Amino acid sequence: IVVKLEDNFKVAQRVVHNCKPRRRLCRFFTGHIRISTDFQELFHVLDASITEMEWLVSHYEPQSKDRGSMYSPTVLVWSCIATVEMGPSLDDRIEAANRLASLVQQKDFEYKQLIFEGGLPSLIKLLKENSPVAHIAAANALCLLANEEEEKSGTIMKELIHTIASRLSRTSSRCGQKQAADLVADIAERNPELKRYHFMREEAVWRLVILLSSQQSPLELKINCSKALWKLAQGSVWICKTLTETKGMRCLAELVAKGQDELRFNCIMIIKEITTIAESDIRLRRSAFTSSSPAAKALICEILRIIKERDDAKVRVPAIKSIGSLARSFSTRKGRVIISLLIAQLGNTDQEVAMEAAIALRKFVSTDNYLRSEHLESIVKFDGVQLLMKLVSEDTKAQPYVLALICYLAQHD
Repeated sequence: IVVKLEDNFKVAQRVVHNCKPRRRLCRFFTGHIRISTDFQELFHVLDASITEMEWLVSHYEPQSKDRGSMYSPTVLVWSCIATVEMGPSLDDRIEAANRLASLVQQKDFEYKQLIFEGGLPSLIKLLKENSPVAHIAAANALCLLANEEEEKSGTIMKELIHTIASRLSRTSSRCGQKQAADLVADIAERNPELKRYHFMREEAVWRLVILLSSQQSPLELKINCSKALWKLAQGSVWICKTLTETKGMRCLAELVAKGQDELRFNCIMIIKEITTIAESDIRLRRSAFTSSSPAAKALICEILRIIKERDDAKVRVPAIKSIGSLARSFSTRKGRVIISLLIAQLGNTDQEVAMEAAIALRKFVSTDNYLRSEHLESIVKFDGVQLLMKLVSEDTKAQPYVLALICYLAQHD
């Protein structure tokens, strides 16, 4: 800023020098085109320099930081970046990062200026602070910037993910690992487009799986990691595929079997997200849930155990949904076992559980299931019709799904 001001003074000196003493005022007031234009440009340049110098001086006066709204967008960007980089307190730096995020969201904001002025290194530096609030503020600004700046989005996200992943390494402190896992969950929820970057799959996901499966990891860290993986898996074919290709499936089965309640719930939700994607993605379904896969067998076994034994709708409902999503993957023999369990849930006192059981059964007998005839026979054999008739008269919310299933059964007859 000071160098620029010196240059502007030199320009002003040249303009004034070009006006001869005896004709200076004459030329100025008569509006000579060239001289008039020079003076107009000079006024604009000097006015901008005054604004910049006012900002520079005020930056070292904490009591005047609230005057930022009077400055131009360019100066505001400088002010925010400077505060993020060397603000007097962490709270000030966080506030500046949030302000940058707000600026990026404005329609007329020149986001390239933020990159040009060195905003990225400052935000990455803030991301490395030992503060969850600072992490969220910096990550939010970086994600918003990546969404706007297509040319730099890969670089921005690579730097962001690499910074987070480094804190998920085994050499990091437990506190750092938990903070990083929480940050991944927050980013995945706020900025789901982040999931498409291969850096996330290659660096963050497998490190989360390692921490989740490690016997040395404390319970709280496992809960944080499982929540992060759950949020990442939501609606993402790439993340779900990565989880099935790692040791994630077997790890999830073990934690569902032996894990604490919150950890078990998070793991079941991960399974539900994977099976939901697999229902519409035939390649994922065939690669991850083949009958010859020990990990898939263990996973399905634990899901069925939850449906049969756990009297808790919070985990039973997603377990039933998972089984329904995999309806086209089961053989006739396995299908009979599963259908008997689902029919038993039609009489469950929890209406949501009963409704989800009806929805899952319908997927076993839908027209896109090549074993639908065999599954229909199993439903009739296990007295499913009587329970369906009772459910359709008692639960108005479940009626559309139950009636659809009854129609399939009627067609079979």
